[in-house]
Amino acid sequence: MNPAGGDAQGEGVTRGPSRPEPQVHRATELLRGLTEATDLFRESLQEDLTVNATDLAAMQHLLTSGPIAPTGLSRLLGISTTATTTAIDRLVDLGHVTREPHPSDRRSILVVPSETSRARAFELMIPVLAELEAVLADFSDEEQAAITAYLERAADVYRHHAQRSE
Repeated sequence: MNPAGGDAQGEGVTRGPSRPEPQVHRATELLRGLTEATDLFRESLQEDLTVNATDLAAMQHLLTSGPIAPTGLSRLLGISTTATTTAIDRLVDLGHVTREPHPSDRRSILVVPSETSRARAFELMIPVLAELEAVLADFSDEEQAAITAYLERAADVYRHHAQRSE
């Protein structure tokens, strides 16, 4: 296919008006690359823990927030309570979580990450976090402040556009 969109025999492909591509700073290109690398790492975690994307997100919430009621987990995940129950069932079957009675509400249960699963997740995550901290430590305080400001503002841009589409 030639650059104009036709094939080698000259048969053209009709395309709409071309839009100029925006000029992108190298840092923005690298942010896109970081996002892709993060996605690859997430896929690797899913494979290592034998979970899907929803299950991994549930585990992340449980590991950072601690035990939580299924309805709370459903809200955090942004999925129905039925879908959350299915995810919890899968995680229970895999030994990643247990359902335990709520200590102050006999009618409720909590989803609790298992110690084995917690240890495995941290075993996979801690080396990455340590290496990222080491990379950041190579920069001066001023450079770290600039990096932090850029990442905070970039995250705000993504959040703003994500909220707009809801």
